[in-house]
Amino acid sequence: MPVDPALLLACTLASLVVAISPGPDMMFVLGQTLAGGTRRGWAAAMGIYLGAAVHILLAALGVAALLAAEPALFTALRLAGGAYLLWLGFGALRAAWAGTPAGAPPAGAARRVLLQGALTNLTNPKVALFFLAFLPQFVSPSPGRAPEWAQMLILGPILPLVSVPVFAAIIAGAAGAAGLLSRSARAARWLNGVAGAIFLGLGARLIVSRA
Repeated sequence: MPVDPALLLACTLASLVVAISPGPDMMFVLGQTLAGGTRRGWAAAMGIYLGAAVHILLAALGVAALLAAEPALFTALRLAGGAYLLWLGFGALRAAWAGTPAGAPPAGAARRVLLQGALTNLTNPKVALFFLAFLPQFVSPSPGRAPEWAQMLILGPILPLVSVPVFAAIIAGAAGAAGLLSRSARAARWLNGVAGAIFLGLGARLIVSRA
């Protein structure tokens, strides 16, 4: 077997714990769903999965180790990611101020949100360092196993896969609430405002955090 079965099980259980723990990805999906409904929420999730796939590949190739070894590069990427989230937050607040309806995204919005999800994930250096620190714990260098980089590519998708039902529950709940509230113009503006506050909080957290 390419990977150790015991380590595979341990990786799956650890991934499940990580998936149900509140984090920036979860909050991003929540904010997008509140602002634009189910389709926009799943677009955000797919964007996050796309970004995670790139991070997994970089961790397997050792590129993420370069990020860990270069504080200046880490800081630049962190600030860029935080600034992008702030930009999204101010955009949502402008929509709230203008009274743009929530829950009815215009044509092309899902594609735009998918790209936003991918960018927010890719510009978060902590995600790269997470996979760099997380995946090697479940890699076995024993004879008969796949090379270490190949094992990381096999184990990496487990976390995104186990997070699918978690995101599904969040999107369903948030979309249901948004659908009810969007019938009121005032409540719709509040939904955009809440989404904007979430994005601003995520951006500020990423910028001020140095760990």
